Amino acid sequence: MGLIPQTKCGRCDRTYSSLRSRCPYCGAHRHKKGKRATDNDNSTWKIIIGILLIVVLIAAVIVILVTSANDKGPGNDSAGDSYNNSSDGVQGGTGSSTGDSSDDSSNPDTSDSTGDSSNPGTDSTDDSSDVPVPVIATSVTVHKGNSRNVATDFVLHVGDTYNVTAVVTPSNATSIPTWSCDKPSVLTIIPDETGMKAALTVTGTGTVTVTVTVDSLDYTFIVRCRK
Repeated sequence: MGLIPQTKCGRCDRTYSSLRSRCPYCGAHRHKKGKRATDNDNSTWKIIIGILLIVVLIAAVIVILVTSANDKGPGNDSAGDSYNNSSDGVQGGTGSSTGDSSDDSSNPDTSDSTGDSSNPGTDSTDDSSDVPVPVIATSVTVHKGNSRNVATDFVLHVGDTYNVTAVVTPSNATSIPTWSCDKPSVLTIIPDETGMKAALTVTGTGTVTVTVTVDSLDYTFIVRCRK
């Protein structure tokens, strides 16, 4: 079913397009008042149907274009809104943070805290620095009397009193030496106020082990007590 009217040849009785001036089959000229083909009796309806098809196609194309435009439109708007929101958030955040930081830096409270740091109240730190730091002993020995002879094993007699001296390293160790022996009934030990010196008095006979303790260090020596 075509849109172009068909004409029937008066000679060969075949149909052909009305646009032709001659019959393509026999070559006869088409008369202006020639008869139309029987198949073209409904040519008017064919033209109407063709126009309707064209209108439908145009409407379909318009619908497709409008739909695609609507699909792109909200997407672009949302993208623009998200961009604007993000940019606004960045600008707002930057402005607020900058403003807050500048306000805080110029806030009297900050200056007060700075003033407090230089306040005489910090004298408490100075006071704590005045407290002496304990010095731990690293070694201890005992010398006989005031000499440099190290006491290791020596003999004393009953009634004798003998002085010994503890030598602590370093010399500024803060712990006071403590003296003890395993037989206090045989040997009496009397240290002085500093604990660095002690008087050994023999009150009996026997072998006595004397120990000097400074911090966690011990030094021992033997005193043989005789009559």
